Amino acid sequence: MSGSVALPAKFSESIGKASDAVRSAGRIRVVSHYDADGIAAGAVVAGGLAACDKQFHLTMAKGFSDDMVERLAKEGNDMVVFLDMGSGQMDALEGMDGSVVVLDHHQPVRKSKKVLQVNPHMYGVDGMTECCASTLALLLAVALDLSSWRLAPVSLAGIVGDRQHMGGMKALNRQVLDEAVDRKLVTAQKSLNLKGPTVEKAIAESVDPYFVGLSGRRENVLAFLDSMSVDPETPLGSLDEFYQRKLTSMLSLRLMGQGCRPETVEELVTEVLWIPSMDLSAADLADLLNACGRLDHESLGVALSLGDRGALEEAGSLRSEYNGRLMERLLVIESDGVEHMDSLQYLEVDEPSLAGAICGLAMQYILDQSKPTLALSTVSSEVKVSSRGTKYLVSKGLDLAAALRSAAEGVGGVGGGHAVAAGATIPGGKRDEFLASCESAVHRQLG
Repeated sequence: MSGSVALPAKFSESIGKASDAVRSAGRIRVVSHYDADGIAAGAVVAGGLAACDKQFHLTMAKGFSDDMVERLAKEGNDMVVFLDMGSGQMDALEGMDGSVVVLDHHQPVRKSKKVLQVNPHMYGVDGMTECCASTLALLLAVALDLSSWRLAPVSLAGIVGDRQHMGGMKALNRQVLDEAVDRKLVTAQKSLNLKGPTVEKAIAESVDPYFVGLSGRRENVLAFLDSMSVDPETPLGSLDEFYQRKLTSMLSLRLMGQGCRPETVEELVTEVLWIPSMDLSAADLADLLNACGRLDHESLGVALSLGDRGALEEAGSLRSEYNGRLMERLLVIESDGVEHMDSLQYLEVDEPSLAGAICGLAMQYILDQSKPTLALSTVSSEVKVSSRGTKYLVSKGLDLAAALRSAAEGVGGVGGGHAVAAGATIPGGKRDEFLASCESAVHRQLG
């Protein structure tokens, strides 16, 4: 059913039930999240549905809301498929007419007799590190039609976009990668984790990794490269082995000096997944999808994922704009810092669509590694919250999903996600009360 991917029996059974339900449905509505993982998942499911001639309508959403459920209820769909969302909203989904299928990797609140929920956590698979929405999407698409394996590179871009490749692909994600390599859909090779036409541009324009004192500062980069006798105009791929090692060592020391966790430093040299059919790496595609989603061009990301070569140039322009916005805000955080509480740190972000990325990059490369970070954005009468921790903090007891869920519900909002990364929406007037509750929850978790 799922090709060459070995699944726990109950997990395989749930994928089979989902594919059977989809095959028997008429008009299908697909709703997915707007980040790289969500766009990749949406594109993969769209490709799988098209392969078996199903009628469907795909929409990308910034998050789950009661208004969205009400709109969907008026459409008269035979089935609604939610991707990368839904496991925390069973009450709302059980009230919908028609069939509901959820493919989500966030921590589920509970099981449901009405909603067909496919969630790796329910089968002993970690949805934070071993299986994301685009992994689930590929399993469903392949169950619908084996030709959907051609979409494995898109699924891998979603995995990279969700940062589940850090420390090496694991479990189901690794199986997807191995199958894609066997089918010659991707190649994998260890390489310096930088992007750009020249060494100078690769460092000066890098936001992930972000190098304190170098990123966004061309003159500093030129001096840095001069100290190693590296020509700044050298194409990144043309550096000989000696200078590659030297550059890697110096940049690693730089990351250690700015307080990055060892696992972050290790990611400076990573497994680069090249997609020959697109002439892109999976990381490049993930960046392009993130930019499309965050700048309200989700459909462009779907088109790119499904092979529209004409979408590449426009998506590239969006990526430049998106990275420029990230760089601008990271430079401010580097110079001005953030607000600190005893057990957490937080910042205000004026663009909600950038909050998650800014929060994650600042947490990983700039801020105090002993405290999780929250990014708050005011939207109308609500405050949107994104949060990020580290795997080290999770190993010490941090669970941001639980902390944000309880704090949000305590002030009349909603929250959830993963232990290492979670989100919430709260009433505008409850910001300080929410922060105090989060602080108390994180303090209890980390002792």
